[in-house]
Amino acid sequence: MINLYCNNPTAGKKDGTAISQDNTQTAPLAVTLKLQEQKAVKCAIRTDTGYKTVDGVNISFAYYDGAEYQTTGGNIGNWYVCMDNNYSTAEDALSKGKWGHSADITADVTDTNVILWVKYDATNETTPINDTSTAVCLKTTVEAV
Repeated sequence: MINLYCNNPTAGKKDGTAISQDNTQTAPLAVTLKLQEQKAVKCAIRTDTGYKTVDGVNISFAYYDGAEYQTTGGNIGNWYVCMDNNYSTAEDALSKGKWGHSADITADVTDTNVILWVKYDATNETTPINDTSTAVCLKTTVEAV
């Protein structure tokens, strides 16, 4: 009923590629970077047609330990989110964004894209990783319109 999209989605549109859910890794949010680097990815959140959120959405990260999702652990401390402010590029978002480990969309989300940015910060990493244990969490109530 509510999904996260990547591959350069457009604000107010219905484009982008849905990111896989439930740890399936069929279409993960992928961030490829070098050690000691950080990179941002443009994403969007929207509901299925005929639905909307009530009282906004909280976006955060969780660690999947193989059995359940945890609020601490793994690499979630390296993941950040910020809401879009008409950033033209990922570099623009990196330098001007208000980054945190969670963000809130206060308005209701409908079936058109609301843009946000997700970044991974590897500035303190010393060995490469393939992080398949971090999940993006969307906390909200969805209702039919």
